Amino acid sequence: MSRTRSTRRAAFAATALLAGTAAVVVAAPAASADQTLHLTTVKVSDQSSELDLGAPGFSTGDTEIFVDEVQRRGRAVGSAAGSCTLALVSETRLVGLCTTTIMLPEGTLTTQGAFDENPQQGPQGYSWAVTGGTGRYTGTTGEAIGTFRADSDIVDVVIRLR
Repeated sequence: MSRTRSTRRAAFAATALLAGTAAVVVAAPAASADQTLHLTTVKVSDQSSELDLGAPGFSTGDTEIFVDEVQRRGRAVGSAAGSCTLALVSETRLVGLCTTTIMLPEGTLTTQGAFDENPQQGPQGYSWAVTGGTGRYTGTTGEAIGTFRADSDIVDVVIRLR
């Protein structure tokens, strides 16, 4: 994968939200304050589409729509579906907006946020808002913090619910 392609995917990783392997979930019987989820998102190449919607080539307006595998303790437990759109592309700055819905056996979580990175350095991570949920996560808010694994399409995600 080329540096530009790798940076582009990393920029879009959503979330590309949730956007870690060998993950653990610390959960009460029902969603409660200060619940923390440790998840992994892994890109599934044939479930991702990059749309060249701006100027031809890698540019503002380009969007990726994806469905990634979500893992807990190294086992698939759900999916993360979402999209990221580039708001700014330059030699020194890459800014994008992302939304993702994480579908787990216990319910869904929605996240939303932006990333701002230097494309020469690659993605460092993100911190997005948890904007809601269903099932055991109904009415939750919180924060999703994603950390990109070097040279991969894997993101370790810690979700702190309030």
